[in-house]
Amino acid sequence: MNRPVQVLLLIVSFTLDPAASVPAEVTEDHSAPCWIRFGEQATGEGVYNRTFNDVPYCAFLGIRYAKPPVGELRFANPVRQDPEGHQNFTAYGSVCPQFKNINRQDGVVGSEDCLYLNVFSPVQAVSTEPDAHPAKYPVLVFVHGGSFIAGSGEVHGVDLLMENELIVITLNYRLGVFGFLNYDRQNITGNYGLKDQLAALQWVRRNVHHFGGDPDRVTLMGHSAGGASVTHQLYHQQARGLFHSLIVLSGSMLAPWAILYDYSRCLDNYIHDLDATTLDELRELEFQRFFIPDRKLRHTFAFSSMFYVCFIPTLDNGTAEEGAYFPSPPHEMVQLQTPPQMPILISETTTEFELLLPHVFDFWMSTNYLNRHDPMLRRQIGDILDNVGKWVVAQGLEPTKQQFYQKMANMANIFYPIRRLLNELGRRMDADQLYYLRFEFDGKFGEYKKKIYAKYVAAGRYGALHGDELGYIFSPYNLREALANRTEYRKELSIHIRTVELIANFVKYGNPTPKRSKLSDIVWTPYREADNRTNYLNLDEEFTMRQTDEQRNLYTLIWHIVYECLYHSHCETISKLKLLAEQYGGMIVERNNDDYFESLNEDIKNNMT
Repeated sequence: MNRPVQVLLLIVSFTLDPAASVPAEVTEDHSAPCWIRFGEQATGEGVYNRTFNDVPYCAFLGIRYAKPPVGELRFANPVRQDPEGHQNFTAYGSVCPQFKNINRQDGVVGSEDCLYLNVFSPVQAVSTEPDAHPAKYPVLVFVHGGSFIAGSGEVHGVDLLMENELIVITLNYRLGVFGFLNYDRQNITGNYGLKDQLAALQWVRRNVHHFGGDPDRVTLMGHSAGGASVTHQLYHQQARGLFHSLIVLSGSMLAPWAILYDYSRCLDNYIHDLDATTLDELRELEFQRFFIPDRKLRHTFAFSSMFYVCFIPTLDNGTAEEGAYFPSPPHEMVQLQTPPQMPILISETTTEFELLLPHVFDFWMSTNYLNRHDPMLRRQIGDILDNVGKWVVAQGLEPTKQQFYQKMANMANIFYPIRRLLNELGRRMDADQLYYLRFEFDGKFGEYKKKIYAKYVAAGRYGALHGDELGYIFSPYNLREALANRTEYRKELSIHIRTVELIANFVKYGNPTPKRSKLSDIVWTPYREADNRTNYLNLDEEFTMRQTDEQRNLYTLIWHIVYECLYHSHCETISKLKLLAEQYGGMIVERNNDDYFESLNEDIKNNMT
C-alpha cells in the first residue's frame, strides 16, 4: 500500500469500529417492568437494568424518531415519526450504513432504516399515566463522533449518569454519502445528517416529558464530529429553544473537517466512480453500491497534513427561507452573529490527534477554505512552515522537522479551531456562562489510547488521546474488569466519579461547581478572555485550575496568521511572516534557545498587530 493511502486510512479511522463496539448491557426484569405511555394509543416497554452500584434505571432502546430514509426519502429531509401502537424498546436499532472496517474499507454494516434514538431514565421517572409526571429530570442528549462517516448512538453504559438522576438520550444520524452528499444538479442539498439531529431534538422536545424529563432543561453534548455538529446547531435558527446548555467535547464548527467549502472536485470524482447521475438512479441503487473504496484519494481532501473524506457538512446554495442549513459560512457567522445565551462547556484532550500522526512528515493542503482567490497561497504557507520548521529544529525546540509538522497539523486541525471558537463565544456570551476544560488524565479507561489505537501510539508519552475522555463520562469499555480489580483501577474509578459529578452539575445547574466540590475540592471559575480570565480546569489525577498561555505558543501564533488569511482574507501579515520565516530559516548561528524563542515570538506578535 502506498503512503498516501496509509495516510488517509489512519486519519479516517478516528472512530470506534462499529463492529467492535459494546452495547450497554441490559437485562429484563418483569418484576419491575419499564412501561411508557405516549398517549391513548401509544405505549412502549423498555428494559429494566441496574447500575454497578445497584441503582435501578430503565433503558428504552431503538425508538424511531423519523421515518426510514429509504426510497423517495433517500437524499431527502427527515420526516417526523412519533410512537404508534405498542412497541418493545428492548434492543438498539440498526446503525446507519458505514464501512465495517474503516481502515480496510472492505465491508459495509448497517441499514438505511437507522434513524433511532435511545432513552435511559431513572426508574421512578416512568409513569403508566399519560399526564402523571411529578418528577422532571434534566436531560442530556449526546451526538456521537466518527468523522461524519461512522459511529452510532450505542454506548458502553450510563451507570453514573443514572445515579446522578439525569435522563440520557443518544441517537443515530445519517452518515457519509447518505448524510452529506451535496449534488445541486439533482437537488440533493446535503447536510441531512445535521437535519436528522435537529429532528431528534424536536422529538425530544415533544416526548421527553413522558419519561419524566424536563423539555426546558435539555443539555446538548457532542464529541468530535458530534462536537462540531452541536456547535452548528447552536447557530441554527430552527434549533433555538430545543436545548438550553451545551457541552462540546473535542470539536468545533470552525474545524476544517466540520465544513467543506470546496466540494466540486470530490463530487465530480465520486459521481463518475459511482456511475449514476440522476436522482432516480441514485435512489434505486442498492445502498452497498455507494461504498467505494477510495485507494487513490479521489473522494478526500487534505488540510494541514491531515486527510478527510469529503462527505461532511457543506455550505448550501440558498437562503434559510429556501431551506438552506447554512445561510452563510460558519467562519463568518461566529464573527457576525450572537448565539442564544446559554451555559457552554468546551473541552479538549491534551494530545488530541498528535500521537496518531507518525506518517506526517510534510505540509499537504487542499483548498477547503474561503479565500481561494490566490492559487499560490497554499505554496506560500508551505514555504513558511518549511523555514520555521528548520529554525525550530536548529534551536532545539523540536527534535525533528517531522515532529514540527505533526504538532502544526494538530494545532491547525483541532486545537486552534476549538480555542478560536472558545474566544469568539467569549466575546458574545453573557458573563460567567463559559467553561473551558483540558482533559489530561492518561488512565486505563482511555479506550482510544489503550485499545483502539494502542499499536499506533508510541509508549512513554503521557496524556489523553482524542476520545479518551468518553470513558470517564459514560461507563468505560472495561468496566467489568475494573469492578473485579477495584484496587488496580482505583485512580480510574475515582476520576470517573469526579468527572461525572462535574458533567451532571453542569446539566442540572449550568455550572459544574455550583458550590465547592467535595469530591474534587475545586471551584471551576468561568472563562472570559475580555476580562483576562483565561482559566481552565486541567483534569488529571488532581483537578486544578490553570491559566492558558497561548501568547507564548509558537504554533498558535503562526496558525492565527494563516487562519486569518485562509478564512477572512486578512493576508497582509502572511507576506511579513514569509520574510521573517525565510530570515530565521536561513540562520545557522547558535544562540540561547529562550532568547531565540522570545525574539521570534515578539516579531510575530508585532507583525500581527
